[in-house]
Amino acid sequence: MLLDNIAQALAELKQPETLSFTGQAKAEGLTVTDIILKGLCVGMDKVGELYEKKEYFVPDMLKASQIFNEAMSIIEPLIDDQKTEARARGVIGLVKGNTQDNGKNIVRIMLEANGFKVKDLGKSVARDKFLQAAEQGTDFIGLSVMTSAGVKEAKKVVEKLEQDGVRDRIKLMVGGAAVNEDKAKNIVGANGYANDAGEAVRLMKEWFPKM
Repeated sequence: MLLDNIAQALAELKQPETLSFTGQAKAEGLTVTDIILKGLCVGMDKVGELYEKKEYFVPDMLKASQIFNEAMSIIEPLIDDQKTEARARGVIGLVKGNTQDNGKNIVRIMLEANGFKVKDLGKSVARDKFLQAAEQGTDFIGLSVMTSAGVKEAKKVVEKLEQDGVRDRIKLMVGGAAVNEDKAKNIVGANGYANDAGEAVRLMKEWFPKM
């Protein structure tokens, strides 16, 4: 019921109620995974549906995004409290020219909740930053691609990693609104594709099983 309340409050763009219910869920010991996937993500999905029906507009989407990010900040300390030894270490970021980061933020939180150490490079990340991460011993890189131009940019990131001889020793995952599995693997050149945070976690656990 509490998770339903989170989803409904967010879908109705009620900021105080969303944050209050999220805080209550945290206090009652609900898992990060449930709060995100069964509460906040359900609410954001509803916002998206209303936008497609032209019942919500761009300002409503921006408000929903703000509320969502504030709610996420409430539950982030739960991840630190887990004190899990990292299964693998990596970075995640939106490729250059891409700035819509809700999906990327969810993936980062979910990976950290499942024992992965993830550095968030942020929005519109230059190729050199991904390369620098790879050269510093990163186990994986996550590229978020939200536009058609972003697909080309992601491919260039991979090409740069190949040119510098570091591509083969990292796992590269791609996701986002502008890609599917075919584009991720055959155009960008990624090791794998994730269409949501749950799939990203599954894929990463497959690549980096617990020892």
